[in-house]
Amino acid sequence: MGGGGGGGGRSVPDGSVDLDALRRRAREIDEQARFDAEVNHRLAQRFASINARDAEKIGRYLDDILGALKDDVGGVERTLFGGSVAKNTYVEGLSDVDALVVLDRADLKDASPEQVREQFCRALKAALTHADVAEVSSGALAVTVKYHDGTEIQLLPAVQRGERLAISSTDGKEWKSIHPRSFARDLTEVNKNQGGAAVPSIKLAKQIIAAQMPEGERLSGYHVEALAVAAFRDYVGSRNPKAMLTHFFATAARGVLQPIHDVSGQSRHVDESLGAARSAAREALSRRLQRVADTMENSRDARDWERLLGDG
Repeated sequence: MGGGGGGGGRSVPDGSVDLDALRRRAREIDEQARFDAEVNHRLAQRFASINARDAEKIGRYLDDILGALKDDVGGVERTLFGGSVAKNTYVEGLSDVDALVVLDRADLKDASPEQVREQFCRALKAALTHADVAEVSSGALAVTVKYHDGTEIQLLPAVQRGERLAISSTDGKEWKSIHPRSFARDLTEVNKNQGGAAVPSIKLAKQIIAAQMPEGERLSGYHVEALAVAAFRDYVGSRNPKAMLTHFFATAARGVLQPIHDVSGQSRHVDESLGAARSAAREALSRRLQRVADTMENSRDARDWERLLGDG
């Protein structure tokens, strides 16, 4: 088969270029460019909607909480794991923690993680008495403050143990030393190297995962971010959201098959609940992610992307 001197046209018997083939190819390129532009426009609109969480308001709420607990708090770390306000990757329903609060109370020195969390929850309930607060509740690891305007702040109590901070292990029975800045530093570096395009892609990926996976089976916010750091660390493709999301889901479908080391020290692996490499749970999750990637790769209708985002 003969090439047409870089123009993509098919040679005809007399050696000239098949102009009809060139025109068809030009139309295909134009249609693809129009489609990409439409999808990227819709993704940009969705990102703006996702990004509308009022970070300034969250900061005021956090300051209010810490001010109310000033006699009990020895410090606060607002850059933490997945979905924190400081890393600006929050998405409703997938954020992990907004702040780590270091408690400084003598009566908690030898307390268990569960006792510390219960005391922290009681202290918050007693301190936050103004009309803005609807509820304060304790979960498996964090304490959540819910406001009447719909805002939720998740706080993870921690204690200083020697030179390191410690939080509860996932079973609540022991303390785990952590390095809260380590992962945030990695994510910040990757986002900077990608011209600031990684964080918007992470937010959109979380939205798609929330729409496409049942709540009990989806990846955590921290897991999504860890997969994104791996996907975008050496990424050299186009930095538009359509291209980066397609790359993320295709890469994540492979990456989820292996455990990811937890650089924060919160646990041995970011994804411990999925078991060993290529476990049944990992294989099932990989297939889900690959289906999303395939839809993105093969789509020729912007409505496919709307459905992925949960709008269809």
